Amino acid sequence: MTQTNNAMDPRHFVGWVAVIGAVLAWTMAVLVGAAAGFNFEVLERPAMMLAYSAESQNLYRLSMWADILGWYVPFLAVGGYLWQPMRQKLGALADIGLAGLIVYAVLGIAGAGLLSITLTPVAELAAGTPGAKPVADALWITLQRAAQGIWNAEAPVLLLWGIVAARFLRGERRGFGRLLTLDIFLFALELAFNLGGWHDIGESILMITLVIHPLWLFLFGVSLLRQPAPALAGHYAAAR
Repeated sequence: MTQTNNAMDPRHFVGWVAVIGAVLAWTMAVLVGAAAGFNFEVLERPAMMLAYSAESQNLYRLSMWADILGWYVPFLAVGGYLWQPMRQKLGALADIGLAGLIVYAVLGIAGAGLLSITLTPVAELAAGTPGAKPVADALWITLQRAAQGIWNAEAPVLLLWGIVAARFLRGERRGFGRLLTLDIFLFALELAFNLGGWHDIGESILMITLVIHPLWLFLFGVSLLRQPAPALAGHYAAAR
């Protein structure tokens, strides 16, 4: 029976996905800065990205992949792992939360994927077609704003999962539920300030979120890897 439980227990897989994902999430910010030569004026004026060298374009593309593999895919693994025990304790709230988490991941992957595949062709249009630079600039700014609009829509649906998951983890006294509560609170604050037009404050909160969001993921993953026994395996074995 112990062998069956260990075979069914996904905690080490999810733990490694979470830890590696957190590192990639932090790496994303470094890659975005490196692509811009750590000239933050470029990040405030997106059209300047069209002058990126081929190496910088590749760094930016990799940053978007780090975004996908760090900010979204690991949360699908963590959400799937927590869903069954959450459902046993919280019922339909767990289903609602998981649905929100899936939408969060789809939105985030769509936004990052959009920018990943379009920077190079738009830059080539700006550089290779006479008189096309104003059009290319306008196109890239539009794509940036579209992606940002998609990312802004993440917060409400992530809150659906985060509120439920944080409540569950606090009740179980595991998984750094208080830190997840802070993380979700920061997402809610950022959304509120952006909707209110205080974008500078929203950007400042985003800088904190860039640290806290992956930090919770990292610590949750480490906590799974350090568990001496399958703490949640009983849920999976019982379901069978």
